[in-house]
Amino acid sequence: MTEQHEDQLRVVFEKYSNQTPDPAAVYARVEELAGKYKRRRRGAYAAGGAVLGAGLIAGVLNLPTFLPSDPANTGGATLPAAAPAVSPSASSAPSEADLQNYWKAYFEAGYGYNDALKLAKLWKLGDNAGDAKAEAGRRLLLGETLPIKPSPDPEVTGPSSEEIEKNQKQFDAFFNAGYTWDEAEKLAKIWKMADPSDAKVEAGKRLIAGETLPVAPTPANVAAAKEAKNVNAFFAKGYDYDDAVKLGKLWKISTGDAKAEAGKRILAGQTLPIQP
Repeated sequence: MTEQHEDQLRVVFEKYSNQTPDPAAVYARVEELAGKYKRRRRGAYAAGGAVLGAGLIAGVLNLPTFLPSDPANTGGATLPAAAPAVSPSASSAPSEADLQNYWKAYFEAGYGYNDALKLAKLWKLGDNAGDAKAEAGRRLLLGETLPIKPSPDPEVTGPSSEEIEKNQKQFDAFFNAGYTWDEAEKLAKIWKMADPSDAKVEAGKRLIAGETLPVAPTPANVAAAKEAKNVNAFFAKGYDYDDAVKLGKLWKISTGDAKAEAGKRILAGQTLPIQP
């Protein structure tokens, strides 16, 4: 757009600087002043004019701040920003603190995991129970009533020490592959098991057999599990923190990275430059 047309636009906005104009009216005036420019761009307008018009109407109150400043206008008058509309879901990603508050409100209201699955289905969130819990907690904190009554999950007791020892190989395979309790709950539902711990054992068996599970772990958890496995191998070999400090200096990496790197080499059958 030429400098002349920018000046014309600025005149329109300065005219409405002390009141909140009807965006449609201002847009009509903008269209009138920019007529010549638009005719030169008729071909482009035919393809994208509808989008341009909608954008101008939506953002007309803030547009002057994007135009070049006018040396003759030192008043600095700008139109007031429109209040953001309140929507059922947050317009931006909530912070970690917000999520903790939402989840806390959700569980304190007596809702459980199965309720989250029902809400996810109602709100078209797929099987994302975590997002459903957060959205439900947010609404509860706003004083809203959820579309379902709470039905807490039955208390699930963890496996006994004998069961852990018996199934340690399966548990190790499950966690070393990057799976967590969240995936165990999903697998329990798929396999129609009441206890997610049983799902972990079954998943471990299948992983050891080389099978692919119907639920995949997150990439972040896979990376964390791999690092944890390496670190465990480091300590299982008899090394300690002081050894990690020495290796970090030798390899010019942090102590934490040295533990993981050392464990990786141990699992690969290599010999470290220092003995435990």
